[in-house]
Amino acid sequence: MPADLLTDAVRMVWCGLTVAAVAGPVGLVGYILARRSGIPVLPRPRPWRVPWTGFEVLVGFLILNAVIPGVVFSSLLQSSFFQEVYGPDFPPPVATPPFEASAAVAGAVAALMARDHQAELAAVRGLWVGILSLPLQIGLLVLARYGLYPTWRSPADPRAIPARLALGTVGWAVITPVVLAVHTAVTIVFARFDFLTEEHPLSKLSAARPVIDHLLFFLQAGVAAPLIEEVLFRGLLLGWLVGGRPLFHRPAIAFPNRPRVLADRRVWPVLVIGVGMAALTGRYPGELFAGPARGPVLFAAGLLVGWVVLRTVLRRNRRTAGAIYASAALFAVVHSGVWPSPIPLFVLGLGLGWLAVRTRGVLTPVVVHGLFNAVSVLFVLRGG
Repeated sequence: MPADLLTDAVRMVWCGLTVAAVAGPVGLVGYILARRSGIPVLPRPRPWRVPWTGFEVLVGFLILNAVIPGVVFSSLLQSSFFQEVYGPDFPPPVATPPFEASAAVAGAVAALMARDHQAELAAVRGLWVGILSLPLQIGLLVLARYGLYPTWRSPADPRAIPARLALGTVGWAVITPVVLAVHTAVTIVFARFDFLTEEHPLSKLSAARPVIDHLLFFLQAGVAAPLIEEVLFRGLLLGWLVGGRPLFHRPAIAFPNRPRVLADRRVWPVLVIGVGMAALTGRYPGELFAGPARGPVLFAAGLLVGWVVLRTVLRRNRRTAGAIYASAALFAVVHSGVWPSPIPLFVLGLGLGWLAVRTRGVLTPVVVHGLFNAVSVLFVLRGG
């Protein structure tokens, strides 16, 4: 293992132990309360039924993930919001190279600094957009829930919250080492074969940024992003894949008596979208399978092969397995701006999907996702 990778691994372990020191007592209290109430931490498998259609899932994704953030972003740019927060000189000018050099070298360094500067500003704007979009997204979800499905009773039980918190803590402790191990292995392989690798935009945040940016980073990555992503991928999408209504069909009869559709009719379209997004990630010229873009293309092919193998091997619970697999694939490839992160995130998505189906809700996945991101936040803030 390269020395820098070993250093990052040690730093990541330290960050994980720091998060565990906070999350562990909370999970333990949840476990004690769950035992006293007689609610099992890991509930028995039960059917999960939701009333929405595939068309409503599509509309929900577009509005929550594109329209609302787009409107918020446009409003912030057209107003003086950033100038009010950061001062009238926002965005600040690009610094000059901190050394003497020839004109050619100085120009190249200045171009790199300008690119990093723009990436840092884009990350700051993205943090504000995510935080300010969250109340609108949650409010719209609540309105849609009670406006479209006033008679539907969610399987979520408020008395089970301590048990879900305990399960989330345990799930995070089990899933996170696996995901990080996969990430380390994939990073080594990508470096060995010169595949496409990219930095996360939030890694551009420098330590010199104001404290408010670090706080925004923590709130966005540790709270807002896990909450809205779990609602979208494990709530809306996975719930529909497991047991929602067909794409457009809205029968007048009570939805528990609706006709069921074959799992493949829902899994394949979602999986094909995810595979297509992964395959088109490479933005390098040349042949599709040549150069650094081979990583995304091979990952896309691996998703298809993996599902074919899984579907061949499984004799039971194909609907549930397909739903978890397809939702995890789409969850992974929407993070395709930062390769090779989608590969370990696919593993994370599998674990989150299993927890969502087992608990018939998104609280436990939100806890796992939030704690997982908290480790990454600490890693970045410590200079990772």
